[in-house]
Amino acid sequence: MVDEVVRELITDPAGIYLDATVGGGGHAEVISDRLSGAGCLIGFDRDPGALALAQTRLSRFGDRVRFVHADYRNLASILHDLGITAIKGALFDLGLSSLQLDDPGRGFSYRWDSPLDLRFDTTSGPTAADWLRETDEEEIARVLRDFGGERHARRLARAIVRERRGPNGAIETTGQLVRVIDRVIGEDRHSRGRSAARVFQALRIVVNDELAAIPVAIPAALDLLSDGGRLVVLAYHSGEDGLVKSILREAARTCHCARRVGPCVCGANPRGRLVYRKPLRPTAHEESDNPRAKAARLRVFERAQGLSGRES
Repeated sequence: MVDEVVRELITDPAGIYLDATVGGGGHAEVISDRLSGAGCLIGFDRDPGALALAQTRLSRFGDRVRFVHADYRNLASILHDLGITAIKGALFDLGLSSLQLDDPGRGFSYRWDSPLDLRFDTTSGPTAADWLRETDEEEIARVLRDFGGERHARRLARAIVRERRGPNGAIETTGQLVRVIDRVIGEDRHSRGRSAARVFQALRIVVNDELAAIPVAIPAALDLLSDGGRLVVLAYHSGEDGLVKSILREAARTCHCARRVGPCVCGANPRGRLVYRKPLRPTAHEESDNPRAKAARLRVFERAQGLSGRES
């Protein structure tokens, strides 16, 4: 949804923009192309490998693009240290990038037998293998259910704990984990594949603490928006999109009174408005060309004074 992102995000080519998840630089490149010489893009990412690729890809823009190796939940303090007190727009492209998914050494996909890592930032924090080794059965089941929507969560959690206690020891590779999933789900190849996708998604979310970062980072970005500035969020997972929807609805609310039985007395001052009642979706053409885009939901918030919020 590159065209939609750029169309909704850029309201002033001379402004300062934030790409909180720069990845390989796909969105960042198109955004930078649309900025004037006075414009600037700050690109954040937790993945040092992705940042290195993005820096090479966007080197032709020179000082117009700056890169920061950091978790976007720290964006407020980092931008403050850079002397940036207001931005004209911010983009959050949540979740996993194709660059990471297609790297056979990272463990994000079950297509290859590789170390079970799943960290965005490979320089810090426990891997997915570490997490499975140290987490009890009840918590594993909860994560698989809540973050993956896996209906066999409890059976899978029990099998994972049994596996790590067996002669093979801890689950260290994607192949080991897939074999555990296959034994639980049975012979239906399609069902095994769907369960594997849900399990890997859940592990990725918990290892990177993704859902906890969203309620910190998005309000911080809203606070930094100048009047008329826009926040654009792409989400691919229902949990992510639900959080984003709730945060933006709250930011657009015109009244916070517990029960609206008379005139509003809370004096609420909404931070802006939701540009669309419902999220934008990829076109049929894009879904055909890029099947991974099918789950995308794009929400747009505009910062402005004195505007009424609208529920999405």
